[in-house]
Amino acid sequence: MTFEDKERKNLKFISILKHQINEILQKEISDPRIGFITITDIRISPDRRHATVFVSILGNKENQTESIKGLTNATGYIRHLLSKKLRSKFTPEIEFVKDENMGTKIEEILKEIRKENRDGII
Repeated sequence: MTFEDKERKNLKFISILKHQINEILQKEISDPRIGFITITDIRISPDRRHATVFVSILGNKENQTESIKGLTNATGYIRHLLSKKLRSKFTPEIEFVKDENMGTKIEEILKEIRKENRDGII
């Protein structure tokens, strides 16, 4: 198998994983701590046994922290449901991580500036 073939299969696996996790989060998980989240990226280990799921979470820092806690607590259940949906030898261990991309950081800075303008600080 060439590198390109393996890469293409991994990209397809990531796409399926993203779709299935999104579906599980929308339809199967009812933890009130989990707010509005978007899966921004998924990275898998070469053996597909570990997946890091990057999520963007709406809300303040407290809401974001609670959402990550809720996702972390639901990881075993999500993995269980995922094992029924994936046609793979292994179901990866899942780790949810808050996505700290530059766009998110810039948006937080702009919100803080707007708040300071409204409060008359600036």
